[in-house]
Amino acid sequence: MARPSKKDQRRAEILAAFETCVARYGVEGATLERVAEEAGLARALIRHNVGNRDDVLSAFVETFLNRSTHEVDEMISELPDTKQIDTLIDWLFDPAYSDPKVVVIYEALTTAAANDADLAKKLRKWAREFVAAINALLAKNHPRAKTKDLDAVAAGLTGIYFNVESMTLLGRMSDLREASKAAAIRLVQTLKT
Repeated sequence: MARPSKKDQRRAEILAAFETCVARYGVEGATLERVAEEAGLARALIRHNVGNRDDVLSAFVETFLNRSTHEVDEMISELPDTKQIDTLIDWLFDPAYSDPKVVVIYEALTTAAANDADLAKKLRKWAREFVAAINALLAKNHPRAKTKDLDAVAAGLTGIYFNVESMTLLGRMSDLREASKAAAIRLVQTLKT
């Protein structure tokens, strides 16, 4: 009987190491040498289990964006039956739900996308799906709102949220977070008029 393959386990270890390297060094600095060192594996094992650096980057981006999409879907599914938008805004702007490592990785991917059309396309798709999820939730809670108003508010909430998340890395920005939350609440209130 053949031994079970460790390929899935190794792949997960390699992608976790790549994530750590992207958070520390950015996409360009996440070299196979650094990934191998972080994973405690020989570079040849990275090539054997995932492929070359482009393959590792592609696998990581797919994993990262799928995980992010799953987290957004899970967040929306856990909203209470009433006051969904209020709860969503509370969660989006609560620092307890912010993950600085995810912010660093997303910013590193966004920076790398300036020179990588395929990566930019994937990030645009993910961002549009995020906005669409917010839009659908707004439409559910404000069924009389016009489509153009829902689109504007969903885009505005996304922009405010992404901006304040990017500032998290600076530390001591609770005043900006609180003001951003207040702006998000005011923006949603425009759907009631």
